[in-house]
Amino acid sequence: MRHVTFPCPGSPADAAARLEAAIDARRWNAPGMDGWIRGGGAVLYYRDAARYRALFRRTFVGQFRQRAGATVLEGRFGMTFLARLLLPVWLAPAVVCVVFALVPTRLQPHASAPKVVLLLLGSLLGVLAFGRFALEWWGRPGDRDAITQAIRAALHAGDRV
Repeated sequence: MRHVTFPCPGSPADAAARLEAAIDARRWNAPGMDGWIRGGGAVLYYRDAARYRALFRRTFVGQFRQRAGATVLEGRFGMTFLARLLLPVWLAPAVVCVVFALVPTRLQPHASAPKVVLLLLGSLLGVLAFGRFALEWWGRPGDRDAITQAIRAALHAGDRV
């Protein structure tokens, strides 16, 4: 994951307040930047629709820091900790189904239909899990740019004359 730095006018508290104001200004059902600012850190993502937060989409996670007398927001784009934590939960059922389908049994006569069903179910779950995480790995087109533009616009909102 590549680190990104956004220059911020003013103090870290001013920069955090500008981002918070931009988040609060978005109507609940409008697309735009959403997230939270806590303890000198920011978690920001782009919301397409009002009713869902795409946990597995690109998310900016960063900290406000002082560098050479100036304030910057440093961070990276990627999955949140919760999304990475959920990876085993998504993949575990697929692994269990495939293992049970391939383990030899002592049933007489050998029942191949349940094994085939378990193998197909495990494959389907694995493909769904991979598809879900592929969205983060390769990202949706424009996610990173949309968040970057929204962060820059929010941080420099008061600079326009």
